[in-house]
Amino acid sequence: MASMCSARRQDLWDRPIHRWRVTLLAVLGTLLAVPAAGTATPAHARTSGYTPAQIVRAYNVAPLSQRGITGQGQTIAFIEVDGIDLNDLAYFDRAFGLPRARPEVYVPRGAPQALPPGPETTLDIEWAHALAPAARLQIYEVTRAGDFQNFAGQLATMVEAALSNGATDISMSLRGTGSIICSTFLASVRLHSAFQDAVAKGVTVFAASGDYCDHPCQSSHRIGTVYPASDPDVTAVGGTALSLAPGGGYGGETAWSGSGGGYSADFPRPSYQRGPGDFDARYRSVPDVAFDAAETTGVLVRFNGQWVAVGGTSVGAPCWAAIWALAEQYHEARTGKPLAWANPLLYGLANSPQRHAVYHDVTTGNNGYWQAGAGWDRVTGWGSPDAAALVTALGKS
Repeated sequence: MASMCSARRQDLWDRPIHRWRVTLLAVLGTLLAVPAAGTATPAHARTSGYTPAQIVRAYNVAPLSQRGITGQGQTIAFIEVDGIDLNDLAYFDRAFGLPRARPEVYVPRGAPQALPPGPETTLDIEWAHALAPAARLQIYEVTRAGDFQNFAGQLATMVEAALSNGATDISMSLRGTGSIICSTFLASVRLHSAFQDAVAKGVTVFAASGDYCDHPCQSSHRIGTVYPASDPDVTAVGGTALSLAPGGGYGGETAWSGSGGGYSADFPRPSYQRGPGDFDARYRSVPDVAFDAAETTGVLVRFNGQWVAVGGTSVGAPCWAAIWALAEQYHEARTGKPLAWANPLLYGLANSPQRHAVYHDVTTGNNGYWQAGAGWDRVTGWGSPDAAALVTALGKS
């Protein structure tokens, strides 16, 4: 009989940072669902999926690791609504030949206990570590989620805490609004200033664009976008369906039908948002970029002592954060300066002769209302990364 979690808890503002000790959790069964509404974007599970080696090859991460670009010196922070069993993480690392990850976990002061392990944090940490195995990983747990819980305020507190603790980029695979009150405006009142602080410090926040197709949340039937991905100070990550070539490697992508995207009338069109594509003339359009998300493939995750394959745009946010950590390491080594905030750089490359080298342009598929197409589109943004080409190009910025 496995014992329940026991660990030293790290309050947000305490020092020094302590790593958690977590014992093996009792098996809870096959992954079927994610936390309640108003928290993580849905994670769709199967029993087989892509391995780290397949994703590393498909998105051309391997040449970077061969050159020693593994995220060394970078800190990725994850804003989460569930926890992680470190035994699952250790098993994942052993299975795929990765160095052991030792994430640091922060909970709000006064929280009675840590959050139980869940699919979202497990996915995020395992896969960010798979792509950037030398990066420092920090988990910031939000203990009260959903409507009428000041959820957006708690998220803002965690973003600010991550900035104070040295995060170089941040991953958020969640929705900042409730389901009953699915309001970008109300959430942004609490969160937007935290994202502005991140931009001022050169820290990029990557957020999943959501798995509700062309809707802002699962309870809404109107056309809209998910917040915080729709915030102009956030990098929104949409979803694709990735195919591998017969011999492995990149075989092509179509837009994933669940990928969140569209435009948000809550924010004007930012100045960086330009180039060939289907931008809204007046408002912020999302997503900015994309990554594999289709539940028909998914990525392998070790959760509750079992292998499951997880899909959804939750995959893309931590993976893009990991690739950005590689870019930060390379840029600092080459220039002696930190890499700037992502969005102007990503759009700058998209408007340069390097666009087709650094992005896989996804031109087919839709999310219901919006169609993928050449250049930027409202389902996959500029597309998915060729990591080696992207990191090399950013190193010259």
